[in-house]
Amino acid sequence: MNRIRVKRLLKKEKQPALFGGKYRFSPYMACGHQCTYCDGRYEKYHVEGDFDRDIVVRENAPELLEQELPRLREHGPVCISSGISDPYQPAEKHLEITRQCAEILSRFDHPTIIHTKSSLVLRDIDYWEKVHRKSAFTLMISLTMTDDGIRDRLEPGASPVEDRLKAIGEFRRRGMNAGILAMPFIPFLTDSTRQIGEFLAALNSVGAQFAIPGLLTLKKGRQKDYFLKELGKMYPHLSMKMSDLYSNEDYYGNPPSGILNSFYRTVEALWSENRMSDLVPHSVYQGQFSLYDEISILLRDMKTLYRKRGINISKLKIASQKYTLWLDKRRTYYARRRNLSYSALEEEIRILALSGELERIINNRKLSEFLCRVINGEVLNYRTLKLK
Repeated sequence: MNRIRVKRLLKKEKQPALFGGKYRFSPYMACGHQCTYCDGRYEKYHVEGDFDRDIVVRENAPELLEQELPRLREHGPVCISSGISDPYQPAEKHLEITRQCAEILSRFDHPTIIHTKSSLVLRDIDYWEKVHRKSAFTLMISLTMTDDGIRDRLEPGASPVEDRLKAIGEFRRRGMNAGILAMPFIPFLTDSTRQIGEFLAALNSVGAQFAIPGLLTLKKGRQKDYFLKELGKMYPHLSMKMSDLYSNEDYYGNPPSGILNSFYRTVEALWSENRMSDLVPHSVYQGQFSLYDEISILLRDMKTLYRKRGINISKLKIASQKYTLWLDKRRTYYARRRNLSYSALEEEIRILALSGELERIINNRKLSEFLCRVINGEVLNYRTLKLK
């Protein structure tokens, strides 16, 4: 274990969304959950040594968090997460770096998001409930299966399936937001129609509000080599099949497009059948971002939702681009003037809606009227595509 002190902690996201929040940090690098498929092993992430054991601890994370939170100019969620780590990995049980951060966040007015595979998050539920009362808290648990035997082989250091489901249920029982990062599904092991159906039924039984799906990616190099080696030990009959499936050496580690498209067609049908959202619903993220960011996220999601329904989105895309151009210019203006508050930009949006100027900016009357209703507090139901 390597303890380090860093100069800065919070990183601002380029594209705000509830998956990654507005700001992000991780108390650790590398991870003791020992997930065989983790792409944190990919060379690009520069994690040195044994990924499962040589954990880097940012020991001054709580200190920096307390210093940086009051300086944030824009409202938005703080996401404690990393693609190459977990804030509640085994080391956290005795180091309590994330716990210290939870206590600090409970004293501020910032929405918070946690990504984890660990039921250890329940230890700090009282802090997260305080965060939720002041602003909002969203728990995102990583899980793709109900078979704990497979889980024990693929994710030996992570919490059992039942414990993760219980965590979702308890956070929901206390009124907090909770959903699933349903990634990665593993071809030949966890991706059958029966398995996914049972998985979604389990999520519905504990009140999960969403499940964001994804298929296994194997990036060329250390990550792919490690996974195929471990898979050969555990499931020798699958080793060659998996190797062949990912032999295309895609830059992002995806299997051939035909396989990927087939997977997402299956997912779409099963998610619909089980009434599960594959996006974070508007009702969850409403109010967690500045209004101008909320509109950006909503427009982005609408393009996805409408496209899936076979609705022509050409006009929506044009209007969305016009809104993005306008917002980028205004954001740059405020960024260069430290004496201005971004709350004034929120007020600009409200004035534009009331005055009719928003319609001129995006050149779309119907969408402008729709956004005016959103600005007035209405919520888009992602299933019915209606405001309420």
